[in-house]
Amino acid sequence: MKPSLLFGVLSVSIACVGAPGPDTILVNGKVFTANAQASWAQAVAISGERITGVGDTATIEAMAGGTTRRIDLGGRTVIPGINDAHTHITIAPPSAQLALPFDPTIEQIAEAIRSQVANAPAGGWIRGEFAQTAWGNAAFTRAWLDVLAPNHPVYLTAFTGHGALMNSLALAAIKFDDTTAGIEGGVIGRDPAGRLDGRLEEYAQSYANQLLAELAGPEEATRRYRQYATEARALGITTTQLLGDALRATDASKALVAANAPMRWRYFRFPMGVNGETIDSRPVLPPQPSPLIDMRGMKWILDGTPIERLGLMRAPYTDEPSLKGRSNLAHTRIEQFVGWAYGSEDPLAVHAFGDAAIEAYVSAVERGGRPEVWAAKRPRIEHADMLAPDLIPRVKAMGMLVVQNPTHFTFPEIFLARYGNARVAWMQPMKSLLDAGIPLAIGSDGPMSPFLNIMAASTHPTNPKEALTREQAVTAYTAGSAFAEFKEREKGQIAIGMLADLAVLSADVFTVALPEMEKIRSELTMLGGRVVHETGAVR
Repeated sequence: MKPSLLFGVLSVSIACVGAPGPDTILVNGKVFTANAQASWAQAVAISGERITGVGDTATIEAMAGGTTRRIDLGGRTVIPGINDAHTHITIAPPSAQLALPFDPTIEQIAEAIRSQVANAPAGGWIRGEFAQTAWGNAAFTRAWLDVLAPNHPVYLTAFTGHGALMNSLALAAIKFDDTTAGIEGGVIGRDPAGRLDGRLEEYAQSYANQLLAELAGPEEATRRYRQYATEARALGITTTQLLGDALRATDASKALVAANAPMRWRYFRFPMGVNGETIDSRPVLPPQPSPLIDMRGMKWILDGTPIERLGLMRAPYTDEPSLKGRSNLAHTRIEQFVGWAYGSEDPLAVHAFGDAAIEAYVSAVERGGRPEVWAAKRPRIEHADMLAPDLIPRVKAMGMLVVQNPTHFTFPEIFLARYGNARVAWMQPMKSLLDAGIPLAIGSDGPMSPFLNIMAASTHPTNPKEALTREQAVTAYTAGSAFAEFKEREKGQIAIGMLADLAVLSADVFTVALPEMEKIRSELTMLGGRVVHETGAVR
């Protein structure tokens, strides 16, 4: 049905006689409201930070006063500002980035390092990404890296974020040596003689990331937040939820305030057990250091990913029957942080990929309190890729929600090898969650482009029957993400009273051909009624 036929239910604000009218009106557009009661409109009126009218062009035009700015959309599509419900921002010392293909061999990595070393001053950092091929090679160690780059600190990371390799200079920079103690939930690799082999897994890598962020310093953190916000606004992103970012929460709060970037930020701190102390176990103060920054929430990681076969499964991996993955955290720790969330107003987000990890989390929530209390607290499952059908009713009963990352759907061959046909047939649910009434949000957890993620959500290369419509995907990325951070009464929809966070798109995300989808950008982005990005194409 065309949008023009859906204007039977209109939300409009009636201006008082003699009132100056709204500050801005946007007219002659295709406005997707993400409001199920009236999904489409042609025009929007904005006064101050808030939306004061949504309806057809003639009605909104009639609201205009002498000082109202009129923006003619020329038929362009408008959506609520994208709310990225799960992302990470790298903060580290400036470094040269290796040019590598996806899933490079160690020979390809070696060639790229040699080329970089030949052209980079000694002492400069070198970074790169790898996947399962390099990680599965026993020669992929600190000693191998040291031969290639004896005078440059090198830090290679798995594209999944769940493994890393560092050479001796990089390890020394973060003060890791052979006496470094274990880190709860992490693995510090060692050779048969007990010396560090440079390989870090799970929380050991997370702690290394934190030390690198501290090494980079507060000015670099501030610069990166500003850079991210600029790039995000050009994609129509107006809210970013940082899940377990590199900095400790207090340092992140200061850097975000210093960045003063026109973006709404939600920061989930990342508690870690190091040397018998839980870093960031308590909420940071102040919890809302500015109107745009909210520091409330904690994020934990229960398992890894299937790329490294570290996602915790109830049944063995199909291509490696001796492995079921592993849990990063003991049941006592899971019970502890679930209890912290139940006994406070501190939102809880938990990375759980494998079905056994998800079940461990859901079981702890079930034991940890009453369903009606949990429903008000909205405990989040981050990723939930292997949320098995038998777990869906339990997730629903406890008032839990899912934050999914559609770019995870783009490795069907790997998933088929790891899990086999039977499990792939139910993995990475999205449509099933909506059908069951489970709240769904979308976050990037990788490539920033929301349109790449919407494309993946609406095609679902791994499990096509779980694909969403494009309208459902955009709703999950806006209204769904707002619900996930308790902000559904403030943003996520184009409706009267909501914050005027919106994006005017360069192409219609709902009808454009799939190959063109990832090219979409925002031609005009508004945050609280203020233009924070524009290309000049819309006036």
